[in-house]
Amino acid sequence: MIHFDPTTHTYTVNGEVYPSVTQIIQGAGLIDTTWFTDYGRDRGTLVHLMIHYYLAGELDETSIDPVLWPYFVAFRKFEAESGLDVEASELQLANSTYRFAGTLDLKGLLHHRQVIIDIKTGPNNPATGIQLAAYEFLVGEKCLRYALQLSDNEAYKLHPFTDRADRDVFLAALTLYRWKQNNIRRGE
Repeated sequence: MIHFDPTTHTYTVNGEVYPSVTQIIQGAGLIDTTWFTDYGRDRGTLVHLMIHYYLAGELDETSIDPVLWPYFVAFRKFEAESGLDVEASELQLANSTYRFAGTLDLKGLLHHRQVIIDIKTGPNNPATGIQLAAYEFLVGEKCLRYALQLSDNEAYKLHPFTDRADRDVFLAALTLYRWKQNNIRRGE
């Protein structure tokens, strides 16, 4: 049983707190947050929700903020041009072997192959490949991994991540994260 608290960004699985994929990757120093802004984070969150509700058939398109509209159009273009068959969106999963959790943006079939796709509204980041490798552990099967970059000019770009070493990098990041949690006392 997975419970996610969006306020604290905390996953609890059967009463045990599991670190998130993002916490692990950031904790290992693999994400440069220098250019991250609250605006960009909030925009990304809203675009994810908009796409999730659209895919669930629950989105009132007249309610979309004009600032977010181009990202929605970009996603619809991608959907129409790629033939993506979405099986799940905003899917919360946990891995009991490695004791971590995360939320996949999209899981489905693309050209009859299993894919996981992370939706981005900002620049592409090399750590996304590591993030997607972590999601493969959560899904429990090998998948093609992509970042779908949506832009404010109604365009999209699909970025493949094919480096199989990304899985090893994630496991190393997880090991480092756990070591820091167990050995470094904050503020002491």
